[in-house]
Amino acid sequence: MKIFAICYYAPPKLTPQAIQIGRQLYHLEARVELLHGSDPQFSDAYDQYPDFFERIGSLCVPSPGTFFKGFAHRVARRLLPLYNTIPDGLGPWRRRALAPALERIAASGSEVLVSFGMPMSDHLLALQLKRRTGLPWLAHFSDPWSDNPFHPNTWLEHRVNAALERRVIRHADRVLFTSQRTLELVMAKYPPAWRARAAVLPHAWDMDNFAGPAAAVAAGPDARPGMRRHVVRHIGACYGARSPEPLFAALARILERQPAALDTVAFEFVGHVSPNLLASDAYKALPAGLVRMRGQVGYRESLQLARDADALLVIDAPSKLPSVFLPSKLVEYIGARRPVWGITPPGTSADLIAEWAGSSDACAAPDDIEAVTRMLRAGLAALDGAAQQGGPEAVAQRFAAPRVAAALKAQIALAIVRGPA
Repeated sequence: MKIFAICYYAPPKLTPQAIQIGRQLYHLEARVELLHGSDPQFSDAYDQYPDFFERIGSLCVPSPGTFFKGFAHRVARRLLPLYNTIPDGLGPWRRRALAPALERIAASGSEVLVSFGMPMSDHLLALQLKRRTGLPWLAHFSDPWSDNPFHPNTWLEHRVNAALERRVIRHADRVLFTSQRTLELVMAKYPPAWRARAAVLPHAWDMDNFAGPAAAVAAGPDARPGMRRHVVRHIGACYGARSPEPLFAALARILERQPAALDTVAFEFVGHVSPNLLASDAYKALPAGLVRMRGQVGYRESLQLARDADALLVIDAPSKLPSVFLPSKLVEYIGARRPVWGITPPGTSADLIAEWAGSSDACAAPDDIEAVTRMLRAGLAALDGAAQQGGPEAVAQRFAAPRVAAALKAQIALAIVRGPA
């Protein structure tokens, strides 16, 4: 199978999309040519597979940047209703990438197109390539497009994004989503024949490509003599509505009611945390050493830190409706075989955490501080008891990288069988 893949955020950039899609392509038993961008705002710190580009053909097309610069760029974002939003400001990149993509497809003899969004410009470029080449095409969505509740748009922006999404789903021979809820949300507005071409492909974990079993976590410098302090880690970025404030507020509430209750635990954030999220009174009032900001580390080191934690924390944005999102970090937490606690609304993440933990008590909605408090107290009580391990191995194996890659290959084969739309 000869595949031409499009994934703007791809190795060597260190982003969640690059990690997840790079992992699936690495384990895909096929000849892959990968078209990707090179966004300077992200570091080239990807270190999961040192031989990635020995197995995957690379076609890098750097982003040309924005037409407006500096102050003019900020003014344009405010005054031009469709500037830098339809769907993601990468129109210049798509135009630059089209000719090199056609050349590489012809030279490699690619048999099928596979595009991965976010960003959704990946799908729009694939649509252009399908029209030029007639190749079958699979479109993979890590997030919803026009239905994404965290991408608020004007009425005009929403209409244009919805039209573009419809065009992509109409012409794709196969469409994949990372959760059943996302599939149902997106495909509910389309004809049944289109729905029949959609399927679910979850994120994957791969814990086999870094050295070392889980190690004992050393006591913190402020732990009492002879006492090992439990370490609960959140790995990944916190920004926007994905805020640690519910954790800070719940910890403050626990300390108010029982000052010594948190003497045996420390919470660590591994990854970037937006400075504005650390300006809260609740965070500033917490005792030194209870919450630690470790900053960004290499990806392989982050996997080891996950394995070494006593428990791992998921933090999602609040939502009035059941959440459709499946965070890639949650799947990697499961791969680390550690207990998982969730500050997450009801929905996909909460369901999976409950399945892994064997109880819905491992989750609490971020807008219910009392529920977060109860969840933390229950989790800490479990840590103070017997040594805690992860959940059922059968659950972990559903997300193992070779299995997910094999499922992706099967879906690509279905796209080939269906042929041009």
